Amino acid sequence: MQVKKFEAKSIKEAIHLVKFHMGPDAIILSAKENIKRFGLMGETSVEVTAAVSETKLNGKKIAERKLNSKDREKFKNASARQQREFITKALEAMNQAAEQEEHDQEESVEEIAEPVAPVKKAKTAEPVIRRQNGITAARYADIDESGQAVVRVEPVTPHVTPPAAQAYVPPATAPTASPQQTVATASLQQEIQHLRGLLANFQKVPNGFVSLHPGAEDGLPYELSFAFRRLADAGIAHENIVEVLKLANERLPKEQQKKKALIDGWVIRYLLEQLQIVENPIRGKFHAFLGPTGQGKTSTVIKLACHLMMNEKKRVALVTGDVVKVGATDQFKIYAQILNAPYAVVTNLNDWNSLAPQLSNIDYVLFDTPGLNLKAGNDLEVLRRILPPALMKNPADFQTHFVQSIMARDTDAFEIAERFKFVGFQDVIFTRLDEAVQFGLIYNFQKNFKVPIHSFGIGNNIPEDFEFASKERVIDLLFNLSQIRKERGQS
Repeated sequence: MQVKKFEAKSIKEAIHLVKFHMGPDAIILSAKENIKRFGLMGETSVEVTAAVSETKLNGKKIAERKLNSKDREKFKNASARQQREFITKALEAMNQAAEQEEHDQEESVEEIAEPVAPVKKAKTAEPVIRRQNGITAARYADIDESGQAVVRVEPVTPHVTPPAAQAYVPPATAPTASPQQTVATASLQQEIQHLRGLLANFQKVPNGFVSLHPGAEDGLPYELSFAFRRLADAGIAHENIVEVLKLANERLPKEQQKKKALIDGWVIRYLLEQLQIVENPIRGKFHAFLGPTGQGKTSTVIKLACHLMMNEKKRVALVTGDVVKVGATDQFKIYAQILNAPYAVVTNLNDWNSLAPQLSNIDYVLFDTPGLNLKAGNDLEVLRRILPPALMKNPADFQTHFVQSIMARDTDAFEIAERFKFVGFQDVIFTRLDEAVQFGLIYNFQKNFKVPIHSFGIGNNIPEDFEFASKERVIDLLFNLSQIRKERGQS
């Protein structure tokens, strides 16, 4: 058996190389994607390890030798089924030709050694040794009583003296094998020795040299490997993928796991059941927006204010506590003037107490907190000091939203959100969706912090690039369904 590795840009090209060099009967042992990139424009590649027996490979070579250069090129570009059929026919034709040749030789021997009627010998001449059609025979010229010469042919068995060291085996007890059986036995022994050497070499290969299908290390079958890869490409965390697909493996019948569409449908339905969405995103009068700097809190506040004022016809007041970032209060004031909305800056609880009477006729108060990472020891106290007082924190009237950019890594987003848990937030808003290609953080964040999704910021336009979250929208982002429908409609 021969084992080779092939590397190509895609799995399709790699399989074509396997078929081109090893024939249609090659077996794919493993396939993995090389994640190493070289240079600024480096591309990933796919590495496939394949194996084929010596017999199958020799059959491919024999079939190719019977073709001219033009037909050989057509043969290599043909499908695996067509190649297999041609190889089978070529080998059958070769075997028939060999059998016919052997049959012709047997007939020649019978003609030479055909027995003649018994005659009475008068005189026997010396034998004349000749070789005809590969058979050594002796011709005896006999003369019968009438004086006519009769020719008799008998095969000659050469005398071989066995070596002295070998024990003599009587012909009656020694089993005899045909030449075809001898050749087949020798070929089988050679194949077994090669496989033993191959297994011995694989024991020396370091772990990870031969990769398994995605999810194999977690006990997932090959039929779910494509779903594993799709969820990983969407950015969903490994532990969440394993959880989903293990349930799919348990609950989906084996015959249904052979159909990708049924697996996709089950996974989408499961994710729809697991996703949590804020049922009433504008419930309550006071809305505070938390999060580190650069996540899009201010833009989200302005977008929500535009929605409430333009679409819901509500009276909205804009309040900011961001006196840390240079120019933040001036920018917020300009937005408030454009919207013709009341505007205020608070730095402590006393500011809230003096502001409370003026907010009695306001439907919604949107509070933009300063961008703090809460790494410094006093950051948490600063944030708590500028939040609305306890009188305004009625659970029915006060909502806190954690604003998170979708462009952040999972580990960074989780670490910062853990710090803000001491302040407390009731849901999450994801921003910068227009810049991302993976949206797995949406599902990963919710699984980790058990909070529903409030809304999405999908661009820089105000107020157009803002929408409240829905389960269908999350599934669309994870599986890129809109793009697929668009491409199918264009095709």
